[in-house]
Amino acid sequence: MKRLFLLGIIVILLVYIAPIGFQYYQNRGQTQENIHTVQNVEIPADSQASTGQNAENTEDAAKQTEKTGAEEYTLTVSVNGTVQEMPLEDYVAGAVAAEMPASFPAEALKAQAVAARTFAQYKQSLGTDSTHPDAIVCDDPAHCAAYVDLDADAADLWGSKAKEWSKKVKAAAADTAGKIVTYNGQPIAAVFHAAAAKETEAAVNVWGSDIPYLVAVDSTGDEECPKYDASVTRGAEEFRQIMLAKYPDINLTGLPKTWFTDIQSTEAGGVTSCKVGGQEMKGTEVRELLGLNSTHFTITTTDTSITFHTEGYGHGVGMSQYGAKGMAEDGSGYEDILLHYYTGTAVSDIGG
Repeated sequence: MKRLFLLGIIVILLVYIAPIGFQYYQNRGQTQENIHTVQNVEIPADSQASTGQNAENTEDAAKQTEKTGAEEYTLTVSVNGTVQEMPLEDYVAGAVAAEMPASFPAEALKAQAVAARTFAQYKQSLGTDSTHPDAIVCDDPAHCAAYVDLDADAADLWGSKAKEWSKKVKAAAADTAGKIVTYNGQPIAAVFHAAAAKETEAAVNVWGSDIPYLVAVDSTGDEECPKYDASVTRGAEEFRQIMLAKYPDINLTGLPKTWFTDIQSTEAGGVTSCKVGGQEMKGTEVRELLGLNSTHFTITTTDTSITFHTEGYGHGVGMSQYGAKGMAEDGSGYEDILLHYYTGTAVSDIGG
């Protein structure tokens, strides 16, 4: 139960985890905030932990997970605040369309489809959620995952490519129907992000929970992500005001080059902690406060400014979407992709 609760915290914070809504929000000219935005943002707070009940103690949830054939599964989804019951595979297709560019290879889209289906099953295993108590998942990328109705929104999403790409995305869901990623027979918290910085991050280094299937693995092809390399520059006074708003007693006197000390990083390069003006901060907190693309950052200063250069996009845990693209282009199938990014897992049938 303790492990399940910890995993629940991670999932609810998926928003911060994955490129949620990357394709959907980009095509609408909106910024992707919070949880990814294809990345995101950041930082899971304990106050956001799931309040759901374990499905093992919930008779209704148990009935919903009874296996009678993949095509018979349904899912309750809160869409724009309205609860809808829909076939699970329709939800999966809509989530894939919103989360991953349809131009990606078929095997990458299939991997995303299985991750979306797994996430839905994982959420169901936790029981109800106080944010949307009448639905298992919602379409808010800052809480669950982005979702679009392909029958209604494909033209807005893809324009002239709508028919072609709708067919492609629906095929990714259909070709993997009923498949989920499991660890010890249970659906996993199948978190993902846009692009790793050559290596993914272990969950323990980002959220503090040691999850056996969310450990660091090599990732290639991530540099193709348009947001892989990025920089954020803040004037010294602007930076000072940002920090003082959160930490009124922080000491940001002197030149900016003296403000940053004791920077600690993971083997993958993500900053886990540092001191800013003597105030100890987590790397995820720095990312959130300054709107950085990742915690994989380096700092350069002048007498009047601070520049953060980042590599990667997203929290870095779990499956890298651009890494999945690269593996697919190199000939890997969707199962190979999933088993690479989620260590020690298996691809199984729902209820199997």
